[in-house]
Amino acid sequence: MNTRTLLNLVLVAIALLLGWVVFYKPGIPPEPPSSPLTPLDPEHIQAIHIAHKFREEIQLERKEGKWFITAPIQAPAKESMVETLLGIAQTPSLSRYPMQDLDLANLGLEPPEARLSLDDVAIAFGTIEPLNQRRYALREDTIHLIGNDAFQTVASSTASFVDPALLPGNHPITQIRLPQVTDYGGNPKVSPKGIITLRRNQDGWIAEGTNGEVTSEAIAKLVEAWQQHTAQQVKLKRDRATLTTIEIQREGAPPIYFDLQASLPRLILVRSDLGVQYHLPPPAWNTLFQLPQK
Repeated sequence: MNTRTLLNLVLVAIALLLGWVVFYKPGIPPEPPSSPLTPLDPEHIQAIHIAHKFREEIQLERKEGKWFITAPIQAPAKESMVETLLGIAQTPSLSRYPMQDLDLANLGLEPPEARLSLDDVAIAFGTIEPLNQRRYALREDTIHLIGNDAFQTVASSTASFVDPALLPGNHPITQIRLPQVTDYGGNPKVSPKGIITLRRNQDGWIAEGTNGEVTSEAIAKLVEAWQQHTAQQVKLKRDRATLTTIEIQREGAPPIYFDLQASLPRLILVRSDLGVQYHLPPPAWNTLFQLPQK
């Protein structure tokens, strides 16, 4: 082995040793984990209140283990959105400063961008600090720097918190009354007076009002589609004309009524009792309304 090769090997060994020292930092105790923003256990939180400076206030409550929007509308809540809000309780506080040492207005905390209350614990959100893109948050008399990921949920609209499932819960369908729909190459035609009734009996499913014979299996497939379908988008209800009303009876639960909005070829189902409308993709005309004949 010549001198140059030996020198190269020594340099590689030194570089590896330095890399190991930098990465593992022998002799230096690890930094203590960041303390959470609040002492709350997300599993025990029962109420959430959001006040955003550009949106209406939102109230959510946990009832029998399920989350519901209680203001400004009353509707089942989207679980993933609520979980994000609950996670803010334990989000790491990356830096902390006494409130009196900083100018709240300069940090967007007076007035705040938004306020979040988890039970009785209030958190005010300010602007983002430019260096690490962390957000200022004020709790009691301490200003914290926290990650910014969850703020998008805090700033979301009411409709974003609505569960997109057409039929939330686990109540099996027992009967559906829906209009006859003919799809002409993406241009559906709805016959409001031509009502089809799908009913479950002890032998399976039967259909009334169809133009031909339909198997119990085909009906069960369409019913299951209604049971499992979720909206592509949820919006607050708008006053628009409706073509007809779809009635769904469920086991152990009150009936649900959807108004089919006169916005063809778009498929929009309105829950007037909740004050929301569900926007579905074009293939749902087929999935939710077409019964294959024998």
